Amino acid sequence: MVVKFQAEIDGVRQSGLFLSDWYVSQHPKAADEGADGVAHFCRIGWREGALPNPYFHPNWYLSHYPDVAQSGENPLLHYIIAGEAEGRDPCPYFFTAWYRETYELAPGISCLGHFLARRFSGQVNPVPVFDAAWYLDQNRDVAEGEADPFEHFMIFGVPEERDPSPEFDLKFYLGRYKKYLHGQNPLLHYLANIESGMFLAKRPEQEGVIPAAIRRSTRPAPFFEEFSPAPAHATRKAMLLAYYLPQFHKVAENDSWWGKGFTDWTNLARAMPRFTGHVQPRVPRDLGHYSLNDPTTLKRQVEMAKAAGLSGFVFYYYWFNRHRLLEKPLEQFLADKSLDVSFCAMWANENWTRRWDGMEREVLIAQEYLEEDDAALIASLVRLFEDARYIRIEGRPLLMIYRVSLIPDAVARLKKWRRLFEQNHDERPLIIMAQSMGDDYDPTPYGLDGAVEFPPHKLSQATPRINDTLDLLDPDFSATVHDYEALAETSLSLPVPDYPLIKTIVPGWDNDPRREGKGLALHNVTPAKYQDWLEKLIRYTADHPFYGRQIICVNAWNEWAEGAFLEPDIHAGAAFLNATARAICAREAGDLASGILLVGHDAQPHGAQLLLLYIARHLRRQWGLKVHLLLLGVGPLLGDYYDVAEVTVAYDKTIIGNHLDQYQRLGLRHAIVNSAASARVVPWAAARNIECVLLVHELPQLLKEYNLEIQARLGGAAARKLIFSSAYGAEKFRAAVGLDGSNELLLPQGNFLRVSFDPLARAHTFGAGAGGHAISRLGCWLCAYPQGVRLVPAARPSAWRKAPGCAFPLGRGYRGEAESLSRTRDLGIAGERAFHSYPLYGQTARLLFRCRSVRPHLAGGPPAHRRHRGSVLRYACGCLR
Repeated sequence: MVVKFQAEIDGVRQSGLFLSDWYVSQHPKAADEGADGVAHFCRIGWREGALPNPYFHPNWYLSHYPDVAQSGENPLLHYIIAGEAEGRDPCPYFFTAWYRETYELAPGISCLGHFLARRFSGQVNPVPVFDAAWYLDQNRDVAEGEADPFEHFMIFGVPEERDPSPEFDLKFYLGRYKKYLHGQNPLLHYLANIESGMFLAKRPEQEGVIPAAIRRSTRPAPFFEEFSPAPAHATRKAMLLAYYLPQFHKVAENDSWWGKGFTDWTNLARAMPRFTGHVQPRVPRDLGHYSLNDPTTLKRQVEMAKAAGLSGFVFYYYWFNRHRLLEKPLEQFLADKSLDVSFCAMWANENWTRRWDGMEREVLIAQEYLEEDDAALIASLVRLFEDARYIRIEGRPLLMIYRVSLIPDAVARLKKWRRLFEQNHDERPLIIMAQSMGDDYDPTPYGLDGAVEFPPHKLSQATPRINDTLDLLDPDFSATVHDYEALAETSLSLPVPDYPLIKTIVPGWDNDPRREGKGLALHNVTPAKYQDWLEKLIRYTADHPFYGRQIICVNAWNEWAEGAFLEPDIHAGAAFLNATARAICAREAGDLASGILLVGHDAQPHGAQLLLLYIARHLRRQWGLKVHLLLLGVGPLLGDYYDVAEVTVAYDKTIIGNHLDQYQRLGLRHAIVNSAASARVVPWAAARNIECVLLVHELPQLLKEYNLEIQARLGGAAARKLIFSSAYGAEKFRAAVGLDGSNELLLPQGNFLRVSFDPLARAHTFGAGAGGHAISRLGCWLCAYPQGVRLVPAARPSAWRKAPGCAFPLGRGYRGEAESLSRTRDLGIAGERAFHSYPLYGQTARLLFRCRSVRPHLAGGPPAHRRHRGSVLRYACGCLR
């Protein structure tokens, strides 16, 4: 019996599942039977329900597995010997089979032991729906306290209503299922009933709650993008013109008709979500609620449009019986010749009514088409034609008319206007009609030169409604709703007409601000669908040009109250502008035309981070590449990174995934991932067809200390190439994470700083009063502890002992670590001036490396690597071509 009991103690002690300090702190008397408390646990602890660690519950295990209870066996020992291998769980909140599958553990590795060793790191989760990394990121007090995030959630998080992950809404669960809980932890209740499908972790998006719908509409969508201008030299595949609304400045007429201070912004506040998924209200972002009274607004719009690949604007022209309205923006444009963009006019020739307010019969200003005004109308238009920027096709100015059918005796009147154009001004404009409302779309009977589409009008009539599929939030909603993709299919499937036609795309449409639930809306709009439609229209124009020109129109640049705009808003950002540029601009040869992605773990001034900064600079300056940088943390180098790259900082897996989706849409196909600390991104990028080169700087001890083994293995396996600076590092890494080495490559890391002699640097004083001439040898590491400091004992102490003037510059804050290491290893390195702390980047680093007496040693290998400066970079770029 004694032998059996000792074997039980040994089995528990060797398993790694018994946390002695934790157990003894819970049961102080346990130390009386042995310092580690194992004997106490095996004799009476488990029988009294004492826990050997926070994640093994003896009583729960016995009640959950009656066969173990009947055997009378120590439940922890059973779990160690057989239970875990059989997929049994140690407690209600550790899922053994799920954990093994999620972290790809080999059969011989203990799932619970693996978790216990890493539970404070935030990189492992005991159950689905809990996200430790997200929990620490959202609750900085927990991260700073270095607590086990799941344990904190169980004890404090639930009563404080802290969510365990983005996928579980604690308040929602408590509110909906409180009568089922009976005081039970909501997450545990959900996990216990997850297979039944009866309980939801969070409110489904399709459930109609207006405040939640407004929150979704006024926050960045998954496809949100910052503006990414197209290269100025990139060839435009077609001429892309955007309709431009000038209704964003105060005029006396609007003050009289709609109320003092009215502009088209005024109606935006009336919009609200009318059905689940309805994106309202819309809020402008980059340009804000601008006023077109300010000339700088138009200048910024022109710059933004050109940077997105547009060729010009189609200005709405309001002319009523010799009276013009909303003319100020166009007049500003005509006066400022520096606005280098093409334009033409669309005469908005219908009566100005309260149609925008749903009151079409109330005319505010009539279009009377008086015969005596014809010459004045023609002269007014010719004034526009005289501008060198006005669009001409075959030498003829392009003029659009919005509602030709409203012109009295239109055929005869148009003939008269053509005579006046030619006789009075020697102009023969191409006059085309907009295919807007009604079914009168053929320009031929009017003697016109062609037509231009004005979607969603015309297209909506041939596209099915989806109202029956909507989950309404507004019971009085009566607007017509179409699926965006279906509308695009209608556009592309229409037969090619036998008259010249300019095809038009719409980036969205929803006139709820004007019609308040009684208008027309397009649903399920995304930048990707818009880009796909535009790319197909570009191919259409190549086969069916308009008078020999590839021209496409966009409805519109800034129709905010109709939900048809390219300008950035807070929901999509500049995603539609970027999609425009990706579609309209011809890509350069090679997969790197869209740029390259660099991934780093943070922006601290240490070796790997400085190397990444150098790579970014080199790619930009020497290769001319656009660099996108994804950082998993912040630091002092962040400003330097912003100078050379498009920087995004994200830690949460979901947010990182959203950014990777954006990079994929941008056309990025290659990435350099810097260090094993960033390796978790590699599989996520690979899943999106972004090939990765992974640079590995860490040795096994560092991987273990920072709990990086899992992500290093997963990232290493998913990378196209794993790059090491030495065979030793590759061998140790391979053994530590269990890879076969099939994708390894050895390349010297090299010096990322340019090494050139500088006499002023030699004369520069380093250290406490020591002149540059007194330093006979200077050991230098551009890495902070632990890489750089740990190289001290690997070098030659005998040589250092002979050099009394020797000094070791180290990363700031690591002097004490180096001095301690010197004493414990008896290196003979001591003295007031032996170690000095410097910020090893910027000017200090440059001065250190320009002194010939310096022998630079990088953490990746021997001094000979100085000859291979940039070899990693050359391969990393070369293998991506």
